[in-house]
Amino acid sequence: MHILLADDHAMVRDGLVPFLERVGPDVTVIEAASLEEALTRCAGGSDLALAILDLYMPGMDRLAGLDRFKAAFPSVPVLILSGSTKPDDAFAAIEAGAAGYIPKTMRGETIIGVLRLVLSGEKYVPPFLFEHRDMVRSSAEQAEPTLPPGSPIALLTPRERDILNQIVDGAPNKVIARALDLQEVTVKAHLRNMFRKLGVANRTEAARIALMAGISGNKASSGRPV
Repeated sequence: MHILLADDHAMVRDGLVPFLERVGPDVTVIEAASLEEALTRCAGGSDLALAILDLYMPGMDRLAGLDRFKAAFPSVPVLILSGSTKPDDAFAAIEAGAAGYIPKTMRGETIIGVLRLVLSGEKYVPPFLFEHRDMVRSSAEQAEPTLPPGSPIALLTPRERDILNQIVDGAPNKVIARALDLQEVTVKAHLRNMFRKLGVANRTEAARIALMAGISGNKASSGRPV
């Protein structure tokens, strides 16, 4: 199994490689110092299992580089590595199709767990995004905002609002179904309708709209009708 680690700082690569090699048996780490080098070194590599790209290395042009890499390797999950812990950077990376966002302050042992999670097909959302959500929640509760006229959230049914609250809390479909006493297929149907009304493509974008509107999660009620 090959894992790509692309970062223009050799010290960062040297520090991460020993942890990447512990992700699984027979792991080979491919190193690169730029996006162009990463694309060249991985060309034709059918056994590439995961890519880690530094957000600010040469050739990335922020998330334009992510688009280029995903176009070249559409089936390979990509983690964005960055020294930034700005919520907007993490949100943007995940919305652009990254499988997760790893701040460079993360401990090596934690990174091993993150990589295994992503290799299993899941996405990784860094904890500081949930801390940002809690800050928004606290501010929203103090200000008690109302939705502005024309807000797409106003188009949602009560049940869709319940599900949106659960999404803000990071709940997967199975957890939402259990919390609201619904079938998982029903949750998926509500999500499709909700995404259409909000004009978004995924739950990360929906959560961002909810946070910016002051919706704070943890308010779902299983007593509402489907």
